[in-house]
Amino acid sequence: MAEKPRILQSRRDLVFTMVPLLMLCLIALIASGNFKLGFGADPKDETVPAINPQGVFEVSAQTLGFPVRMPGGAGVDRGVPDGWKATATRDDDVTGGKVFSVNYVTPEKNSLQLSQSSAPVGKVVESVYGSSAKPSGTIPVGDRTWDVYGPNDKNRSAWVLQLDGAVIVVFGSGTVPRFTELASAVQSQAPLPRTGEQAPAAPSDAPK
Repeated sequence: MAEKPRILQSRRDLVFTMVPLLMLCLIALIASGNFKLGFGADPKDETVPAINPQGVFEVSAQTLGFPVRMPGGAGVDRGVPDGWKATATRDDDVTGGKVFSVNYVTPEKNSLQLSQSSAPVGKVVESVYGSSAKPSGTIPVGDRTWDVYGPNDKNRSAWVLQLDGAVIVVFGSGTVPRFTELASAVQSQAPLPRTGEQAPAAPSDAPK
């Protein structure tokens, strides 16, 4: 009986054969435009799966080197407000640091993005907003005041808060109450603890 080709002699060889084929299929799928993650997907598309972002928040707090806050408080479970859906997370490199973002879909099927960074505020806003912009006003959320940028030509706005060495941005096309809900849920929380640290106390009621 003829000896089998070596490529069929072990599972390891078979895996090594399949990996390049799978990579080619993935590249073709992305190029076709049918491969969608939460960022850039239509928020009304029910086929975009929900994710649990809690683990990513916790890992980011360990690795990014600046205070990372996860939305919390009444009506928020593992970083996601009731009735909302988290769909994606990502890190973007900007001058001066990284921007960590989580994409949410509101109950009205609008997309809101929560971004955090230690980079200069202008660089963070440019990364999130897509272009350089200046504040167009301010809005109070609880005992803090957020700078408002926009809306842009796609009717998307950015709310920006500098807090404890971090820049926090809520960006998207949601309603003012939804912006306020997410902004309040994140500003009310203490930064997540890093390895060997205890969680610091939640922010006081005194404005900063």
